[in-house]
Amino acid sequence: MKKRLAVMLFFGLAVLALSSYSNASDPANIVIKSGAIAFEGVTEKGAGEEGLVSSDERLFQNWMNSYSKIPYVKLGDKMTIEANRDLSGSYEIRDVLLKKDGTLKYKTQQNIEPSPVTEIQFDQGVGSFVLTENMHAYLSSQSADYEPGATIRGFKLYLKDTEETLIFVIQTDAGSSEEQEVAFHCISTKPS
Repeated sequence: MKKRLAVMLFFGLAVLALSSYSNASDPANIVIKSGAIAFEGVTEKGAGEEGLVSSDERLFQNWMNSYSKIPYVKLGDKMTIEANRDLSGSYEIRDVLLKKDGTLKYKTQQNIEPSPVTEIQFDQGVGSFVLTENMHAYLSSQSADYEPGATIRGFKLYLKDTEETLIFVIQTDAGSSEEQEVAFHCISTKPS
């Protein structure tokens, strides 16, 4: 009898451990993909509203503290967001320029209207969009900001159905290579 009870207790604990393990990794993971690159976003319940607000800076910093390397995504590449939940419908994803520490690059940027918005359509938890330029990247007078991969962009997706805010950060270019060359030339040319 004791042996049977011990076996039942062992199996009960094993089932409990397996169910808690699968539940811990399942519901909150949202994976962002672009080509061969895949990384997770940071989600926070009840963190928000659709627009970019100054408190989002903390979320961008949390993401950057969680990852040692910011993924590079080329302008024009398709980005896919995979949520482990039944998410369908149209949402707006907004982006902002960041410094290397996750703070806003231009403090007044949060007040610039309209902030860059991309429409993203989700079907059964998967949505995608094409990475386009953020025109605020051309506000910089530093030639280093126009080098390939020098632009850090933070993205915010507010999931109104679940009242969650999704944040992720990428590294990209300020613009196309031709536009970058023109901007670099204008900045580096000294008036005579």
